[in-house]
Amino acid sequence: MKKVLTTVLCILVIGSVFAAGGKDSGSNGGAQLRFLDVNPSPARQEYYTNAFAQFKNETGISVVYESVPWDDAANKLTVLGASKDLPDVLTTWAGWLGQFTEAGWLEPLAPYIGNTSGEYADTVTKLVWKAEKELYRNIYTVPDGMMVKGVFVRKDWAKDAGLNLDPKKGWTYNEFFETVKKLTNPAKKQYGTSYRGARGAFDPLFVYLESFTGGRAYADNGEALFDSPECIEAYKKWCSSYLNGYAPKDAINWGFVEMVDNFCGGLTGTLINDSEVTPSCIASLKPEQWMVMPMPKSDKDGKIYNTVNSPYAYSIAANSKQKEASWKLIQFLTRPDNNINYCKLTGLIPIKKAVGNDPHYGPNGPYAAFVQQLNDKDMVVPCAFGPFSLTDMHQGPMHEEIQKYLLGKQSAETSLKNVSNELEARMKKYLAENPGSKVELPKGLN
Repeated sequence: MKKVLTTVLCILVIGSVFAAGGKDSGSNGGAQLRFLDVNPSPARQEYYTNAFAQFKNETGISVVYESVPWDDAANKLTVLGASKDLPDVLTTWAGWLGQFTEAGWLEPLAPYIGNTSGEYADTVTKLVWKAEKELYRNIYTVPDGMMVKGVFVRKDWAKDAGLNLDPKKGWTYNEFFETVKKLTNPAKKQYGTSYRGARGAFDPLFVYLESFTGGRAYADNGEALFDSPECIEAYKKWCSSYLNGYAPKDAINWGFVEMVDNFCGGLTGTLINDSEVTPSCIASLKPEQWMVMPMPKSDKDGKIYNTVNSPYAYSIAANSKQKEASWKLIQFLTRPDNNINYCKLTGLIPIKKAVGNDPHYGPNGPYAAFVQQLNDKDMVVPCAFGPFSLTDMHQGPMHEEIQKYLLGKQSAETSLKNVSNELEARMKKYLAENPGSKVELPKGLN
């Protein structure tokens, strides 16, 4: 924690960018809240601006919209948290919760949720909140929408390659890797996959490795399970998509934006990502050009290991002097009518049960493969990296270790073990410092 703070003290000046909070009482009309969006875009800002205007009309509470680019968000939130200047309501990412809850920067939300938990979808109560209570002993977020991963595929390329892909039938990882190979044609500037080699590269790889461990990341004593000989071979297979030329050479530097842009732009034939990519595909491609397959089944046990989470979530800052008003804002933003409009904009699945039968999420809609997985009895949500702070690892070493292997600077064994050993050390330290705590176990909705 001290290391993180040291590296970002140089940008303390950002505190002056954010306006001070409004009135002391957050439960009465006339209060003013600060809201921070960590993934701004013109469309998101327009949505929130309109929503906040409606919220003021209904409650008398005004909201000031603030934003910070995603690449700078972790550092800037760390500075604001340390200086007790976090906005009243902020959008957070699950990977930050270990650090933020340990530092006491977020307000526990269980007392606010109370007996209203039945209004929320099972994906929220049985997965997100269950995991938070296990890891952090309370609930600290309300998801803005739910995401589940799928594989976006150029349907026209698959047809030309003689592939018959059926979302309802599904496929295995071996079949997925074979598809990537068959969709690659460098002469036509077509590559089989949008390989992620930069920040976030370890995230989908980690899930693939867990398909060989039954969804577990650690043994009960905190020992890491994903650097076994079997997982090392799986690690090599995953990376072979890049090493064999099934992805462009510069994909070693790709993050989210580059992956999506090159799939929608016609350079790559598959893209593993969350449902939030769907609006980009709808806007950029014709219906006959693309489709979504469910995540591949494990070649070991036939289960679908897939993360189910929210891209971002709403949290209340512990330093807020207007917590009741802040909770009112979260309730407003996640009200069924508002939440479904937001989810259509951002490519998510609504968090409330009372969203009706919108065709967008029906069996013939663009989100069919995602919803299908949420109802699949064989889908398992594997464990996360851990309840400890890992922002520093996610910002650098996790993808840097992969890049060293891809560039031939070290072996696959060393690359994977370096990440595994550091995560194991942090997990064992966490267990030792938190008596009675246990490692996370895989979860299902059934």
